[in-house]
Amino acid sequence: MVDVRRVVAAKPEAVYGTDIVPTLADDAIMTRNYSIVPLEVDQLQRNLDNRAYGATKGKPTNKRMRSSYEVELAGSGTAGTAPPWMKLLAACGMAAPVLVATTSATQKFAAAGAVPGSLSEYSWVENQQRKMIGARGTYSLDFTAGQVPFANLQFTGLVPAASARVVSAPTGADFTDWQEPLEVNNANTILLLDGFAAVTRSLTIDAGVSVNLRNLIGARYVRRGNHSASGRLMIEAPSSATKDYLASLDDGALIPITLTHGTAAGNILELSATKVQVTNITESAEDDILMFNMDLLFTTDGGADDLVITAK
Repeated sequence: MVDVRRVVAAKPEAVYGTDIVPTLADDAIMTRNYSIVPLEVDQLQRNLDNRAYGATKGKPTNKRMRSSYEVELAGSGTAGTAPPWMKLLAACGMAAPVLVATTSATQKFAAAGAVPGSLSEYSWVENQQRKMIGARGTYSLDFTAGQVPFANLQFTGLVPAASARVVSAPTGADFTDWQEPLEVNNANTILLLDGFAAVTRSLTIDAGVSVNLRNLIGARYVRRGNHSASGRLMIEAPSSATKDYLASLDDGALIPITLTHGTAAGNILELSATKVQVTNITESAEDDILMFNMDLLFTTDGGADDLVITAK
């Protein structure tokens, strides 16, 4: 019997697919809803002629691992120091954060042609240790009123040639780098859409990063491909005389969005994009108030950054 108690460590790799040996003392990840597929394979069918009816044995191929989990979003506690979750996003299509001393840590999508980041991930379910290398993935962000903000991460990685699964009890997990998040609410959070302070129920953003395992002669790796960031925004519908978002939908205008969460230096997060297109609006009612449910597309038109995440 194995008790279900989970702990995870992850660390950016210096060389893709080379185990950098994360430790719980230095690289522990404060997760929730952690899930792992410790071994996933395809079956190579040989399709041999057989004198009898029935299946014939397949050959396991394309061995890989997958993990998914959520992490709470908060600052590092010190302006100019990147929060620990930014290293996870750097394996999900984002570039490494750019630091400005005592001021900010800023993260954008990595440019086309840049070497994408990757992680070595060690996880434990009780004393069952699993190791994954060369992990890359995608992510989404969730800022919902009355909740703490979080990121959902999904990784695909390679199975190490040796000691991929061992019995080893976890010890010494240190989570001091992970700060307590702030509730998304009126006191802590403001959202501006095309310069208008919208009364907001929720904003979710899906990075939409393409991740595929490449298994070829001479190379085997998890490829980070293109991305297409999209969002879902739920707000109280403003009077069209004050702000006409239906007009934005009608003419395909590209408008800016900024969400600022937190008020004290060291625990302020900002999500921003300058050229967002509203692609759909539906209506609903909440407490007899008309709500807009808006689909958003984060574009790179004119060379704009489609999403900028700043901790300050």
